[in-house]
Amino acid sequence: MKILCLHGAYGSASNFKVQLHPFLSAVEQNGVEFKWINGGHSVVPPAGFEDFFGLAPHFRFIDFDGIGEMDDMMNKIREMPQESTPEETIRKLIGNLESFSGRAVRSALDRLFEILEQDPEIDGILGYSEGAMVASTLILEEARRCAEQGKPRQIKYGIFFAGWPPLRLEGDEVRCLLADECENIIDVPTCHIVGCNDPYIHGAMALFSMCDEDTAILFDHGKGHTIPRDAQTLAELAVAVESTCKSTPVCV
Repeated sequence: MKILCLHGAYGSASNFKVQLHPFLSAVEQNGVEFKWINGGHSVVPPAGFEDFFGLAPHFRFIDFDGIGEMDDMMNKIREMPQESTPEETIRKLIGNLESFSGRAVRSALDRLFEILEQDPEIDGILGYSEGAMVASTLILEEARRCAEQGKPRQIKYGIFFAGWPPLRLEGDEVRCLLADECENIIDVPTCHIVGCNDPYIHGAMALFSMCDEDTAILFDHGKGHTIPRDAQTLAELAVAVESTCKSTPVCV
């Protein structure tokens, strides 16, 4: 098993590896291998967050094409709305998706598909926060290419720490996929690591709702928008992740 790891916005492969170290120690003994990459776009953290994201350089996977800072989703979530459902929260948060351009999303996906092609041993994907959104988008795009072009699928399972719902390209437009308005589904086994005290929990739950309820595992570590670090929680998480990695998807 080899898993491609996607860090969160304003993160890096090296910082993400440090964040995940306790988790890695718990699962690598089961023969899991990890591949670490940086997002394709160098960025500077928003004012006031310079020290929050660890040592520079920092990266994002999706380029925002010079769109004004106030239109950037990462700035909008500083005042995260809390509506009656995760889907309603996401709709209010992202509005008309002006923060996402089709060119930028397509460029990010093309780069990841190139990485998959260069390393056929990768059979799973792990993402944190923005990385989880990109990872879930990649799974759905791979499924679409398989259905429409006959290209074989490579990703057989996904592991999401926190996260946001996936995007879909429709021509030059970008659509945020929400379970109450579309029939798309992430059909590979997934493990969703969430914290009930995460101020962005609705983003993670909107992603969870986009997955196959028969193979999606929800693991609540009881904390915030973080990666769990205590030994007992990690031991339990390792069991959940192992179950996800060894599940046999029927649609791949």
